[in-house]
Amino acid sequence: MALMVSAPLYATVEEEATQIVDAIYDLQFDRAEKAAVDLSARYPDSPAGDFYRSVGYYQRYLIEDPPQAQTLDAFFKANDLALKKAARLTPQSPAMGHYYKGAALGFEARVYIAQKHFTSAVPAARQGVKELAEAIRLDPSLIDAKLGLGMYDYFLDRIPPAAKPVTFVMVGLWGNRPKGLALLREVAEKGGASRPEAQFILAAIDASQKEQKWDEAERLFRTLKEHYPHNPRYRMKLVYVLQRKGLWEEAAQIADPEGAWIQTLDPIVRQRAQSSARYRAAENLLFAGHWQDAVILLDRLESADISPAMEDWVALRRGNSLDAQGRSGDAAAYYNAIQGKKAKALAEIFEKHPFPDGPRDVMPAHWPLPNIPLE
Repeated sequence: MALMVSAPLYATVEEEATQIVDAIYDLQFDRAEKAAVDLSARYPDSPAGDFYRSVGYYQRYLIEDPPQAQTLDAFFKANDLALKKAARLTPQSPAMGHYYKGAALGFEARVYIAQKHFTSAVPAARQGVKELAEAIRLDPSLIDAKLGLGMYDYFLDRIPPAAKPVTFVMVGLWGNRPKGLALLREVAEKGGASRPEAQFILAAIDASQKEQKWDEAERLFRTLKEHYPHNPRYRMKLVYVLQRKGLWEEAAQIADPEGAWIQTLDPIVRQRAQSSARYRAAENLLFAGHWQDAVILLDRLESADISPAMEDWVALRRGNSLDAQGRSGDAAAYYNAIQGKKAKALAEIFEKHPFPDGPRDVMPAHWPLPNIPLE
């Protein structure tokens, strides 16, 4: 069945695409891929099915430990099919053709960045910006097309002033923080398939050191956690925000490291999610004065397979728990073993001002994903 260029049919395709995206962001990859393949079979001229298959592979690649070459290969194959179909669609439906080209190129650039292949990311990003801008010029109602432009405007504005001319030459945008945030908020409130991504990006921005809009970040992460219960990132980000607000008891309760929610997760993320939840709960319990309960969780973490970075934070909180028992000498042995920069700086303060008198800084806003930045 060939895709006819009509508004009702596009609405049907995009409505189905939204359901596929929901499955992707809930880490239900098999269900999402099946639905995307079915969409492509029924509308073979539409780029939508292949594009959302590529998005699923991209999200899966980010959480694999270690990342798998076959997932990356599957992404590029689906992404290439989407680009070719978008090019063929453009003469019939220019706005939608440009939109899918821009969206596909944007994800291609993000994959290159995740691989640190910046020379490949730049031309994809530059062309993606042009395609999305043209899509919006042709059809201002394409709210989802504003996601990529909002991201570019916000993040390019954060580049040091001396580097902005070079960035403009490479990408074609100077960056504009207020405009970028306005576009992202419009997509987060009114968008279709791009809405969850816009909500997550906005929440991450609001919870960043630069913005520190904790109430708004909490609202968005609560929404994402409820809508996507099988994605532990949203739960862990919410816990982090509550920590930064000083709501220790509530944060520990939501982390819920031994809860039934852990067993519902994809095995790809289950162990790392539980380790992260155990750490966050232990940290919050310490801050709330329940050091005995925190020690139980720290014991479980010390026997688990965790990253060196988390080992440093576990050692820091182990030292804190010993300080809480008046055993500063034993605590110093843990503090001295820490290698990570931020955890070590806190440990040095605790050696002078034993817990609980030392700082209540928390582990950076991440849960253990090997190829995703901490902030």
